[in-house]
Amino acid sequence: MIAGVAYILKLLDQYQEFDSLQWFQSVREKYLREKNAVVKQQNVQSTNQDEKLMQTMNLTQKRLDIYLQEFELLYFSLSSARIFFRGDQSAAEESQERKEKEGKYSVDL
Repeated sequence: MIAGVAYILKLLDQYQEFDSLQWFQSVREKYLREKNAVVKQQNVQSTNQDEKLMQTMNLTQKRLDIYLQEFELLYFSLSSARIFFRGDQSAAEESQERKEKEGKYSVDL
């Protein structure tokens, strides 16, 4: 599925527009903010010694860690798929590279 997303983005030459959304950065920041909020709440609640609340906060923190890890795996998968489809180049850059190669081969002959 991730390879399909990378392929469609490449096919439509939308990598630059997708990157401009900064979606990965904003989601990562969201999870880190939530995680920091839970840690702060744990520090405040540690004085109250409410066992069930502390267990709930620990589970919430673990859940956020897992979500963040899964999200980073998604980012790495898309990045590797982009490399596979040469997503680092736009269609214009690819055509320019092809023209340069064709020019080089015609000079060599």
